Amino acid sequence: MNIKRGRFDQIETVDSKPATSILDHFKAALPERFVKFDNACRGDALNHDLYGVDPEQDVAVVQVRHSFRRYRNGFLNQHKTYVLCGFNELTKQPFRHPVGAAAVRASIRRDPTDPAAPVRAAQRWMWEVTERQLAIGIRQGDVLLVPERGQPKVAKEIGTEHIVGQSHQIRAARVVVTIDGRVWAFSPSVWHSKNQHDPIFADHEGWHSVRVAREEMAWNFSVRLGD
Repeated sequence: MNIKRGRFDQIETVDSKPATSILDHFKAALPERFVKFDNACRGDALNHDLYGVDPEQDVAVVQVRHSFRRYRNGFLNQHKTYVLCGFNELTKQPFRHPVGAAAVRASIRRDPTDPAAPVRAAQRWMWEVTERQLAIGIRQGDVLLVPERGQPKVAKEIGTEHIVGQSHQIRAARVVVTIDGRVWAFSPSVWHSKNQHDPIFADHEGWHSVRVAREEMAWNFSVRLGD
């Protein structure tokens, strides 16, 4: 894809398609834009900039930026949050997930020509995985099943069922917690208690780590949306 980035590395066009039209597609997953300043230039504005997009996954990385000035002739202050946004594959409801800004910006420095690179970087950051683990992992919402080599260093036996992320039920021959606090399961399936995601199944017999996506601290205008 042919991509053009602006002064602050934001995407301006992808294959001549303007970023504004791409952002419009994800509008339901983003807080509403606005500009409210008085005659003394005091007030607030909320804007979006596109930093990454993966049409195959139908997700994007967007910077949500709150600009504000509280005093006449004062400085213009800004709060920024980067979010991964898209739509639930089953219900089609929008979601957004605050992600690490450093991971997003580093991916652009490494490969500014690939619009999907910031998406993969955000997902690697969320699940704390390598590019290979991300590629072979099986996803259900914000949970990722990752095939693991070797045997887990077990700290605690759980049994054959376990809930992670409040609503994702692991069913497996064996579920354990490792000494580093991660949940592993042997030949697992994952079921969503709210029925908002299809069940997922391990693609081979063996151990898998169950990764629940972490999220970045977010300003109140860009907190997490959806499950």
